[in-house]
Amino acid sequence: MKFNLLLFSLLIACSSCSDDISEPSVDQESTLFIGGSGIYYAINAESGKIKWYFPTQDGTFQYSTAFIDQEALYVGSTDKHLYALNVKNGSLLWKFQTDAPIESSVFVNNDTVYFGSDDDNFYALNAKTGELRWKYRTGFNVSSSPVVSGEMVYFGSDDGNIYALDKSKGALKWKYNAGSFFNSSSAAIVQNHLYIGNRNGKLYKIDKLTGEVSWSVLLGGSSEYSSPTVSDGFVYTTDNNSLYKIDIQTGTTVWKSQNPGNYSSSPFVNENNIAAGSSSGNIHVIDKQTGNIKWEKTIYSNSAEPVIADGTVFIGGGGSHFIYAFSENDGTLKWKYPINSTVTSAPVVINKNGETVYPSKSGGRN
Repeated sequence: MKFNLLLFSLLIACSSCSDDISEPSVDQESTLFIGGSGIYYAINAESGKIKWYFPTQDGTFQYSTAFIDQEALYVGSTDKHLYALNVKNGSLLWKFQTDAPIESSVFVNNDTVYFGSDDDNFYALNAKTGELRWKYRTGFNVSSSPVVSGEMVYFGSDDGNIYALDKSKGALKWKYNAGSFFNSSSAAIVQNHLYIGNRNGKLYKIDKLTGEVSWSVLLGGSSEYSSPTVSDGFVYTTDNNSLYKIDIQTGTTVWKSQNPGNYSSSPFVNENNIAAGSSSGNIHVIDKQTGNIKWEKTIYSNSAEPVIADGTVFIGGGGSHFIYAFSENDGTLKWKYPINSTVTSAPVVINKNGETVYPSKSGGRN
């Protein structure tokens, strides 16, 4: 009996080092990554238990959405730093300082980290070392999140321009002036067009190669805080009052779902549902086909961004000082994790299949 137990123990101990076993990216578990005030968190997405956290002395991670590439997580803070963290344990790999807070989300492509800063510059860094590769100066804050498509990187600036730069050297390919702030609205790119909204209440469809506008639609209010999502031939976006489903070919509104509490986040869209936060403090899950609200919960979301993964809606509670996990189906609370600050940042999830699920606010969206 003692020999059998010893042999069993040795087999268990050796199983983790076998060459035949491939390790998932994060400890064989689904993981939620989200920022708070001065702390960035990694939480077990199934149980709600903390896995690791990374503290800073100043600043907040409330605005910048992380990007995960291989074993690193990249995220910006209002303490002016872009951080690269080990995705498994939260240890600092490197940090890069700009001259102002970083509210832009991050995009990583070909070992290059792209992001904007409130110092009016757009940056490209070496993803391994944090060394500056190039930067491009705009006319105002860059809090819109970048997205790379082909050989170009695209982003909006609060100088009213959408920029297309050569991703290798930062040379300007084209820019389009929409005449108003983009703030945190970021482009969705599908095939040869990008879709983006801004403070003037318009949603734009723009040729990604030339910068020519294919169509623009005047919505009911500012969409500077909403990043559109394109799915199944339709673009989904919010303004202050409504959630819209719009035909990407014509710009025609298929339906709009009004919210008395006002929408204040980007919509997250999957096969069946849409999730969005509101200024009234509710999280809404909406039927994708009809625009009807399936369920809502009051969590004082304070413009927090949701993500849906593995049948669960994840969102920061904003003013309630909790991070929440709800059943996508009916809104049943699965767990909530208490923190000592507001949480309005957009979560990123590595799901059970090892896939990274990004919010609409991120250039890395699905």
